[in-house]
Amino acid sequence: MAEWLAYVIQMTIWGVSIDLLMTEHSWVVIATKFFAVCFLFYISLKLWFSVKDPLSGNSVGINVPDLFVATLTNPKGLFFVSFVAPTGTFLSLSNYMPFMMLFTAIIFPVGLLWIAIGAFCGRKLHTIVSGRLLSRAISLVIGLFACGMLFNIASQVVFA
Repeated sequence: MAEWLAYVIQMTIWGVSIDLLMTEHSWVVIATKFFAVCFLFYISLKLWFSVKDPLSGNSVGINVPDLFVATLTNPKGLFFVSFVAPTGTFLSLSNYMPFMMLFTAIIFPVGLLWIAIGAFCGRKLHTIVSGRLLSRAISLVIGLFACGMLFNIASQVVFA
């Protein structure tokens, strides 16, 4: 519930800001999206290199302070606002409420499914899904997602 509330607050602030800036300063919106994509690439690389070296036993990469800062500055709300929400959604209550209700209807089941998959993998597939393999796979998925978003930004700039 707290995570949902954080999403709603973050998305509302990003959404209102982007929708207000869109008319006069469209470059700010593109720059903000580019920043979010760079953050995703950073997280992907950080995760890729955070795997434990089986020979040395040393862990490199993400530690508790890094994870805290990553969570605090997580741009997921920006992604939902800039890549999913139609332009102008956050300037009208008649557009804002249906979008947020749809977001809520999607985010709760997805969150529960994600928790269930994580719990299942932790219990049943612990030896198959090692930390190294899982971290690298998630890193690749995040990197590919960022590439797709970068293509989206480039197509907006080129075809604008």
